[in-house]
Amino acid sequence: MVKFGSEDNRPRIVFLLSLATSIMLVVLFLSGALLTNISRGEMAYTQVDMAAGSIFVFVISMIISLSLWPKIADWLENKEKSNKIPE
Repeated sequence: MVKFGSEDNRPRIVFLLSLATSIMLVVLFLSGALLTNISRGEMAYTQVDMAAGSIFVFVISMIISLSLWPKIADWLENKEKSNKIPE
């Protein structure tokens, strides 16, 4: 199913997955803030609010995803090992 490679590459893969997850969440946050500003006649959020919010979302999502991705990787590897039928 999912191969995470050798144990040496695992921290790098987990970091890249966490980085990608955080960037996607920042993009979702910014698009929501921009759509809110566009949908209203006046500015609901200033550029400073959006920049500070983006930094906050990035840092918090990196912390959370760096703790979750190793657990997900372990779960996927254990699931893969248990699905193999010994012959």
